[in-house]
Amino acid sequence: MHEIVCVGDVHEGISFGFRVDPETAISERALDLHRNFARAAAWAIEHGTKLFIVLGDLFDRPNVAPVFRELVRKDVIEPLGKAGIEVWLLAGNHDQPRADARSTSLEDFRGYPHVRVFRSPEAVEKEVAGHRVGFLMLPYLHPEQVLENAKGKGIEEVEGLTIEEAYVVARSLWKGWIAQHAESMKDSTFRLVLGHYYVEGARVSSTTNIEVIPGEFSFTRDMIPPSVDLAVMGHIHLHQTIWGNVVYTGAPERIDWGERGDPKGFLALSPETKAWEFIELPARTMEKIEVTVREGDDPTATILAGLPPAVKDSMVRLEVTIPDALRIRVDDRKIAERLQDAFHYEVRWIAVERETVAPSEYTLDPLRLLGDFVDRTFEKDPRRDAIRTEGEKILREVLG
Repeated sequence: MHEIVCVGDVHEGISFGFRVDPETAISERALDLHRNFARAAAWAIEHGTKLFIVLGDLFDRPNVAPVFRELVRKDVIEPLGKAGIEVWLLAGNHDQPRADARSTSLEDFRGYPHVRVFRSPEAVEKEVAGHRVGFLMLPYLHPEQVLENAKGKGIEEVEGLTIEEAYVVARSLWKGWIAQHAESMKDSTFRLVLGHYYVEGARVSSTTNIEVIPGEFSFTRDMIPPSVDLAVMGHIHLHQTIWGNVVYTGAPERIDWGERGDPKGFLALSPETKAWEFIELPARTMEKIEVTVREGDDPTATILAGLPPAVKDSMVRLEVTIPDALRIRVDDRKIAERLQDAFHYEVRWIAVERETVAPSEYTLDPLRLLGDFVDRTFEKDPRRDAIRTEGEKILREVLG
């Protein structure tokens, strides 16, 4: 029952702005993600797995700092190789460059004989524990790559179509490609689609990290033919099953606050029974606390009463809705004392009535300037926090 292990959305190299080691520049929170990836590899070794597959977004960017590549090499790639386990790495939207000619951190592992990297669609048949398995590998393609792929198959008319119309053509092509190759795998007793895409009907967790990019290519139900036994997908961080035969592994650790109640882990697949099992991993507790302070309340006492009795080693987000006049009466020191055992905490103050105040200071800090711009421009946009987080991540990468 454990011959194939599928892990998705590890996001090695992701940036967190807290608990950062000054020597390595790595946040302890990023190490949470890495540890669960290493746990999945250790589980595969312990249970005699034959094939270990990462379903996209092994890395948070096409090119990450060498220290993250070294962590993956030391704790995952080489131990799996020593155990005789083959490793397949599928490119995701985060670690797939938009230009095909550009390299990526995934390429660093091509030199290992037991590692195979997939950056373009490919059909593979392979013996796994005495069973013939057919794999249809579908790495993430950016919108422009989807269109180029369509033109590469002789569909020149996509040039004059809107992106939505071109996607209709692309879906038809991919549907035909999947069905054709699945049918041709007559010697395979277990046929799999492994991809990194949004599938119609999937629940999305993101509140601050953008999982699904506006305008990206997505899969529809009719693209998975009856000849395919199972489709296992990365890209969406919530573990879930859709239509009965499409399963998301989910991320192996909580990345976004929208995942705070989601179990985390990976899938183990059996070619013999054509079944899968979700293997749960320990995940960092995330506590989101909402407190409303009203006129006449003791603001500090009200906030303290709303906090859970124990927050040790938890991620805590405290959101306090409070009138402006009462904000200055809050004893921040007492709140900090109550939350000092948390792994990390942040407090968001939400004013009941917002006042427009002329700026009293000027700044050239690019992160603050970006934050002010996003707050003003996207004030009522429900994805404001996601836009700001993505912008800050790109800006930090550019600034080095």
